[in-house]
Amino acid sequence: MKTNYRLIYRILIMSIIGIFLFGCFESPSMPSPSPDQMDKSPFTGIPCAAPCWQDLLIGKSNESDVMSTLPNLTFINQDTIYVHQMLSMSSLDPNVSAQGVEITANCIYPKKQCLTIRVVADILTEIVVVMNYKLRLDEAIKYLGTPDYIGFERAGGEQVSCEVYSVWSEKQLVLSSEKFEGHNAVERNCYLIRDTGKISSSLLISDASYMSPATIEKLLSIGRSEFFEFSGTLPDK
Repeated sequence: MKTNYRLIYRILIMSIIGIFLFGCFESPSMPSPSPDQMDKSPFTGIPCAAPCWQDLLIGKSNESDVMSTLPNLTFINQDTIYVHQMLSMSSLDPNVSAQGVEITANCIYPKKQCLTIRVVADILTEIVVVMNYKLRLDEAIKYLGTPDYIGFERAGGEQVSCEVYSVWSEKQLVLSSEKFEGHNAVERNCYLIRDTGKISSSLLISDASYMSPATIEKLLSIGRSEFFEFSGTLPDK
């Protein structure tokens, strides 16, 4: 009887190990978004080139223009569009506030918020598109040309983190990295810019923001940020 129990015990242990290994090595890879589920318009100029996005222009388009454009966007889940009524939002001049709306939507894949549009006093003030595909900075530069400024913004408080920015002033376009957290990550990605005056060519873009010229000027002058005129990229390590 003891032999039988030991045999059963060993079979159970081997089965559990087999299930664990199968889960680790045989699990299907995560699917990728299809071409129509990605917004590559900032880097193709289709249907229009920056500072235009999807035929919308900061400072010129209004809420009706935005709502007419949303049904044409194939990369967002139309059922997730939500219009937030806001009593006070920054206008084209970030130092002036007024009533407006913030419109958000999730991507079809992944199912996360990837679009934010702000309209203040019936004037389009900001568009933020979160990338759901990998794009390196050097790939963006091939289409957009060299940025005017590169830099980073440190998080407030005691948190050690930062984000890297590339700024095209005339295009009213700012490309941002993911947030880097921890001393080593901040040193490698943000302080690298401060120490060399250059930015990594392989930096991955997290989101693209279309802003008013005044908002860009404020970004460049925030106390916890450091910006430099673009002087080139650093090759892959």
